[in-house]
Amino acid sequence: MIRLLFLFIPFILNANFEYKNFNYIKYLQGNIPIIISAPHGGDLKPEHIPNRTYGKKGRDKYTDLLVQDIALEFFNQTGKYPYIIILELSRKKLDVNREIKEATQENETAINIYNTYHFTIENFIKEINQKFGKGLFIDLHGHSHPNSYIEFGYLLSNDILKLSDNEIAKFQKSSSIKNLSLTSKKTFIEQLKGESSFSGIMSKKGYKTIPSKNIPYALDDKYFKGAYNTKKYGSFNEENINAVQVELPRLGFRDTQTNRQKFAKDFVNSIIEFMMIHYEINLR
Repeated sequence: MIRLLFLFIPFILNANFEYKNFNYIKYLQGNIPIIISAPHGGDLKPEHIPNRTYGKKGRDKYTDLLVQDIALEFFNQTGKYPYIIILELSRKKLDVNREIKEATQENETAINIYNTYHFTIENFIKEINQKFGKGLFIDLHGHSHPNSYIEFGYLLSNDILKLSDNEIAKFQKSSSIKNLSLTSKKTFIEQLKGESSFSGIMSKKGYKTIPSKNIPYALDDKYFKGAYNTKKYGSFNEENINAVQVELPRLGFRDTQTNRQKFAKDFVNSIIEFMMIHYEINLR
């Protein structure tokens, strides 16, 4: 039954997105080589799915709304839209950004939803590879670290980011953007934290970002390097898709509709610039 999911293709009418809902998953089939996932934004707590007894269970508040604001902003700026996937189920019931045992606590219903979520992403990736041959996966999260910086995670720990550029470059094959050099003329260090990196582009818009030229690593060691989804869907695993985990503070970014819309505008502008530089794809 799950494989019937993609027989129903969403459409846009006057910039009103028609998202599809299936098995506690909200998704939008896009038409540009970008996937944006919000695995921890949901808050539905059906009684027939037991609460998880171990693992992190906190919600990344409003990331579900922010992802939809980003999709709409893409349409406003380009007339196109990314592939979107949102888990509407509470993280207390299921964590789709962990391996299946921890994620589901071996509950059959949770396992089915987990498989649907990842099957959907895998179909998005398959379609992007067929149509474009390359793409970008963004796993969007929220953090509560006191620094209030935007954290870009590429599977490299904060300790690695403290090293010299020559030493960091040795970890390219361990990163989620390992294969970005196949399309980008920039060096790995430039892709990671230079002026044309996500961090660098967002920094030029006035945001404080890690890793970047100004803030190469977290001084307090509070930094998320990326987790299961970033590893699974990034080019660490020889894929043509590169991945980044984006961690956002709540206040000023996710907390109000005004702040979400402002950030979405800057974020989409930054993605468009990043894709032009490193993928040579003009989304406008």
